[in-house]
Amino acid sequence: MTSTVTVKSETGRKIEFLEAVRGVASFIVVLQHLIAAEYPAFEDFSRQWIDAGRVGVVAFFLVSGYVIPLSLQRQDTRTFLVRRLYRLFPLYWLVLGLMMLWIGTTGDGELGGPLVIMANVLMVQGAVGIYTIVPTAWTLGIELIFYGQSLVAKLIGRLDRSVVMGYVWLAGFVAAAIAGRVLERELPWTLPLLLYTASLGHAIHLRDRDGSTAWRGLLVAGVVGVPLFTYLNGGQDAAWPPFDYAVSFLLGLGLFFAFYASRRAAHSRVLIWLGAISYAAYLLHPLAYRVVRAVDVPEGIVRVAAAIAVTLVVSWLVHRFVEVPFIGVARRLTSRSSAAKAPRG
Repeated sequence: MTSTVTVKSETGRKIEFLEAVRGVASFIVVLQHLIAAEYPAFEDFSRQWIDAGRVGVVAFFLVSGYVIPLSLQRQDTRTFLVRRLYRLFPLYWLVLGLMMLWIGTTGDGELGGPLVIMANVLMVQGAVGIYTIVPTAWTLGIELIFYGQSLVAKLIGRLDRSVVMGYVWLAGFVAAAIAGRVLERELPWTLPLLLYTASLGHAIHLRDRDGSTAWRGLLVAGVVGVPLFTYLNGGQDAAWPPFDYAVSFLLGLGLFFAFYASRRAAHSRVLIWLGAISYAAYLLHPLAYRVVRAVDVPEGIVRVAAAIAVTLVVSWLVHRFVEVPFIGVARRLTSRSSAAKAPRG
């Protein structure tokens, strides 16, 4: 009995650590965007030195890389697909619809043509380089690529071995960095970098599950290779100077590993709560800021504070009344499926 309780306790703490990372990552993305929108000097600083939004995104992808293989090893294909669909799309479609309604009625933003709208509805805009209507949703299509990679690997019985795809994605980043320098143009190097990052998260999961050392080589390759080839790229991506790009990436790794080091400890209830609403807050805060600005809330810190408050309250409501119910529907659907397949007698 004692050993069973201990295992359950450690599993719970592991989930807490992941939720805490999500909570902090989401909140610093929100802070980055809201403060930068109100203070041009801060935006200039974050574009030259450290971008907290990029730090948070890197931490997010490490969490996804950890969680998705963990889910797949416990679930069949149908269960995984149904639960991911109900986890991601209902809330996203709600925010997308609200953003499109806001843009259509106020002119505050762009919608694009039918192709842009279709790509956004399918959540693939970030994967194919199309304009994203919900500003932060560009990362979601890249996550879908990792989901697909992991699912295919499971179907062919190579889920654990697919961790080596991290080297393939890192090589893609290097190739894009070098080609960008040679061609003197911006190339899509962030996509392979984030997929490498997710693969590193997968490797950390394997370390925890059975003591795999695959994470060591992946981590060293990224810590050395990303800053080096970011520098060699010579700043072809005008929005991301080399120092900012590299340091923000390394700090994202540092954020994840700081929480990973304390994964067996109890974490703040506030951080766990922020983790629970992190997906909603990540998607909703650009719209919350637009609404706050439109009702003439005073500029500066007052507007930032108001936008944060609106984001947190609305995110909790959406989490409670949209996200959680749809997650429950998915669990009921997949539980019935599992029960139907169970042997009788």
